[in-house]
Amino acid sequence: MNKKILIGVIVVVIVAILGVLYMVGSSDLTLVAGDDVVTLPSEYMLDDKGIAYKDDVGVLFAPVMSGNATAEKELFDALKSNGKDAGYKKIKTDEINGFKVYEFSADPDKLKTVSSDRVSSGDYEYWHDYAPYKPYEGMTNMDVAKYRYVGYVKDNKISELIIFTNNTNVDLYSDEINGIVNSISIAEK
Repeated sequence: MNKKILIGVIVVVIVAILGVLYMVGSSDLTLVAGDDVVTLPSEYMLDDKGIAYKDDVGVLFAPVMSGNATAEKELFDALKSNGKDAGYKKIKTDEINGFKVYEFSADPDKLKTVSSDRVSSGDYEYWHDYAPYKPYEGMTNMDVAKYRYVGYVKDNKISELIIFTNNTNVDLYSDEINGIVNSISIAEK
């Protein structure tokens, strides 16, 4: 065989192998919670608990097994009314890709119990108190300095996306993280 042809074949094979390795190495990471999925850039690595990490950021995505949309709405009504005084920030509701979205961020060491608005009914007055919500506890060994919570509700099912960090300088609202939040969709069957 001619040396030029042999070298050409070897170069083509090497380029093909490098192309395949690049495609495999650059594929995004998909996290699944029930029927819902979010997509993360390929730089995130999954640990044995199903948490994706990149540098100082952890991402946990899980279904809420006993959750219902009414309880989620009641908690967020309390957060909207009184959450700022209890340490919650950037409290908002939205809609993304057909999902009702409940969202907030927090510095865990600054959280306090939050109460719903008081409701009077005859001679009685009632309200609900919610303990500081730290959904990552028991799931990570990271000393979490701040986190962003996103609850997705569709068909009375809830999935939670929790993005957390031990670095106070990390922007939990960066384009990359907003891309993860906005990637919510239903898993293809």
